[in-house]
Amino acid sequence: MNKTGRKRIVVIGHINHDRIWRLTEPLRAGGRIAWSSRETRLGGGGYFTARRLLDLGHDVALLSNLMSDIHGENAFAELQDAGFDTSLIARRDGETDFADILLDPTGERTILSSERRLSRTFMLDHEIAADAFYVNAPKLPDTILASLNRAPLVISQLPLREGELRAADIMVGSKADLPDIPIADVWGKARRLASNRLTHLVMTDGPGAISVYDGNTETRVTLGRRVTVRDTIGAGDTFSGSLLHTVLGGKNVVEASQLAGDATTAWLERRESQTRSATEKSIS
Repeated sequence: MNKTGRKRIVVIGHINHDRIWRLTEPLRAGGRIAWSSRETRLGGGGYFTARRLLDLGHDVALLSNLMSDIHGENAFAELQDAGFDTSLIARRDGETDFADILLDPTGERTILSSERRLSRTFMLDHEIAADAFYVNAPKLPDTILASLNRAPLVISQLPLREGELRAADIMVGSKADLPDIPIADVWGKARRLASNRLTHLVMTDGPGAISVYDGNTETRVTLGRRVTVRDTIGAGDTFSGSLLHTVLGGKNVVEASQLAGDATTAWLERRESQTRSATEKSIS
């Protein structure tokens, strides 16, 4: 059991079926690119954040969508077996759209998503309560917005596309998604979405320094170690889960960002080691 105690957390975000192609060389225009392996696994911003919170000992409900085909049925069963509360997952008619992720040897990834998959909306027929909410979605129905208004803690991913106004105490974004934009300008965008409730903006930068901004002062948080791994998929979402866990434990946002960043580094190393071991076993 974790030190904060078990909390009820609702994670609002997508559950994807990621089809990962491990390339033997970087993508280049007009090139013929070979791939060494291909695997399919659950992913998506909602899944990775929820998975981290579940691993940290919390009671996690996923508010998301799955299709009614065999892929959706298998994913639903897998989530139940893992220990998630699946009562808020909507089951929709139709076939699962896979997200194809091209992963080159340096860890650089290119994600191919259909417009239909990106346009999926979330459904909730009544307001709900929890100790905390995490939101990774641009569009939200009124029932979710009302639930966020009443929640004691909300962390939201900064929407890259036009998003609904939502209550949020902390917004998390990536500098890679908003290159060369001053953090004060990013804060302005976040504040327009989250209103006066927003207290902090947290911007990650891969293994680089994290920026924490309170509307006046930017604090840069340097990670304890830098690592190089071949697969960084889900790292940002895992960071958000660790951040929420640490804030719930009573740390301020700067301390929580430091701890969450270092925890994500360790998570990436563990997954890299597990992937390498599995690959070696399949070859031998």
